[in-house]
Amino acid sequence: MEQAERILIGGHRGCRCTFPENSIAAMEEGMKRGADYLEIDIQLSADRVPVVIHDVRMEDKTSLTGYVHEHSFQELKEAVPGLCTLKEALVWGRKNGACFGLEMKTVPMDMQAWNMELAELTGALLYKAGMTERVFVFGQDYQVLKHLKGFYRDVHIGLIVPFVPADPVALMREMDALVYLSYIYNMTPQIIQELQRNGFFVSGAILRDDVWVKRAIEAGVNMFECDEPERYAFR
Repeated sequence: MEQAERILIGGHRGCRCTFPENSIAAMEEGMKRGADYLEIDIQLSADRVPVVIHDVRMEDKTSLTGYVHEHSFQELKEAVPGLCTLKEALVWGRKNGACFGLEMKTVPMDMQAWNMELAELTGALLYKAGMTERVFVFGQDYQVLKHLKGFYRDVHIGLIVPFVPADPVALMREMDALVYLSYIYNMTPQIIQELQRNGFFVSGAILRDDVWVKRAIEAGVNMFECDEPERYAFR
């Protein structure tokens, strides 16, 4: 990943559109609408297939119950419109020049062991697809991210930081991370500038309110995600 001269806009779950979230169709639409990269969510099925899906539990949007990792890929495919595997997304992305931010969804108490395996499988898929320079993997379980870096040092990682660390730069260095993701209201211009001076990317995370988008742009973040990338693309 390289520094850009403008703020990069991420298409959140592809984009908000008539296509199912996190589907390849939504990703295609997000790129058409000007997204510089696509934020999608990854989890592991019961039969160890990395899949692109947001909700960790199935009750709200499907007839299934329980966690994603309690169901086979075929069960998930039948229940979730537009569901694709991470492999399919990466192959499509390679062909179409897409970049990705892959969020590893987690409830650590119940999912950490699964995510340790997901981390290893994700790194292998990135190498096989030739996508290591066009993807960063991020989340809030730093132990899983550390595990990923232990296997694949060339894979870029990002940290979801829902608090204000005593030393953000030290945290990023300790984790060998590249992207610092936090809601803009959890940062200050000084934090952003110090991170950037030390070579890190700063993301204002998912933004939906124009007031906070304006403040993120004024504060000088490198990137942020939104549901409608066309509203802010190419600024």
